[in-house]
Amino acid sequence: MLGPAARTMRPRFARGVSQVLADPMAWNQAPVTVTTLPNGVRVATKETFSETASVGVYLDAGVRNETAQTRGSSYLLEQLALTGTAKRPMAKLEAEVESMGACLDLGYGREHTSFTMSMFQKDVAQGVDILADMVTAPGLANLAKEKQNFLRKLEETEQPTRKVIDDRLHACAFRDYSLGFSTVGPFDGIEGISQEHLKQYVDANYTAEKMVIAASGGIKHQELVALAEKAFGGVKPGTPVVGTTKPYFCGAELLYRNDEMGPLAYISVGWEAVPWKSPDAVTFMVMQSIIGKYKRGSGLVPGTISGNRVINAVENKMGVGCAEEFECFMNFYKDTGMFGFYVVCDEVAVEHAVGELMFGCNLLSFSVTDEEVERAKRELKATLVNGSGSTVDSCAQVGKEVLAYGRGIPPAEMMLRIDAVDAEEVKRVAYKYLNDNEISVTGLGPLHGMPQFYCL
Repeated sequence: MLGPAARTMRPRFARGVSQVLADPMAWNQAPVTVTTLPNGVRVATKETFSETASVGVYLDAGVRNETAQTRGSSYLLEQLALTGTAKRPMAKLEAEVESMGACLDLGYGREHTSFTMSMFQKDVAQGVDILADMVTAPGLANLAKEKQNFLRKLEETEQPTRKVIDDRLHACAFRDYSLGFSTVGPFDGIEGISQEHLKQYVDANYTAEKMVIAASGGIKHQELVALAEKAFGGVKPGTPVVGTTKPYFCGAELLYRNDEMGPLAYISVGWEAVPWKSPDAVTFMVMQSIIGKYKRGSGLVPGTISGNRVINAVENKMGVGCAEEFECFMNFYKDTGMFGFYVVCDEVAVEHAVGELMFGCNLLSFSVTDEEVERAKRELKATLVNGSGSTVDSCAQVGKEVLAYGRGIPPAEMMLRIDAVDAEEVKRVAYKYLNDNEISVTGLGPLHGMPQFYCL
């Protein structure tokens, strides 16, 4: 008689235990507290015992919000932010930041833009005021006199090959959508962008509902809420978006063969994956850890005896190895994602390196073992908790999580979600998204050994 009742109560009991264990306090972790101001700006804090604090403004705006006529607007706005604001000329801005002993960091990506400052506790109010000034009153009037300097800097700056390959892979996979626009340049038509174009971009995207004020370190939540309400309370909400079109993933090949640039080839392959909030997102994170990353001659365990099947195969290929380095990646976006790998190899080993990594990714759908999954889960957990511990990294994590999920994700909850993934779940997800699906491929360098696209 107790059998049916026990079976009914067991899921409820397990759910209750999971909810208790996922509470940050159960793992001695500081919780993320989120408050929404009347105008829609969200304020999130993670209080820790520290003499310093990091405060950042995180915007749900980036390269993806540009148009074909305004490519490069995010880059120009990042550069303009350091030339002063409408209220603070560059000299005054630099003097204030230096007098506080603060560190100012700006960044932009495909979907997010960030303004972050680290300072002592006593200077938080001044730091928030400076950040608000940079976001709400950018120095757009400086564009005319600084534009040529920005373009010269863009032309003279040498970008890391890894970023260039990632940029070209997105251009190949999402070529008909703004998600595929370049983040490193060159930007087509950037010379024609005017102050009015940038003003339209700021008015459309630097709005209240797209803004998160995040902080980590020695700062009280109510203190930051009061400061944010004073500095950002006047930010206006944007026009509601009726609907957006999910970017179409295009299976295609974009190769730049150059036999004179050296002996190494740089290649990246990607599959369409899932967005941030997908139920399969954590499984993709485990899959990324299963493939892992490798660099010849680095690490405590030699690749020849590694427990990672892909690393072992790459290192032992033909007795000498077939790759200098590789890394599996998983990029989440609001309505799509990309899973894949990046590999650097000698020109004579291109076919072997690409073949081993493609084989490793294909095995996820059919023959991944429990041992591999458990190893990957341990490594993924270690990666999530073994950060630098700085308030800067913690602040950035809080800001990105609130933008992506609407709340902070406690480490304890993420551990429980990772523990719920097993080998059968990995096979299900890999078979659904990777097996016999479209791929996007890009490469740079001596690619005479590159397999044909239809073979991949």
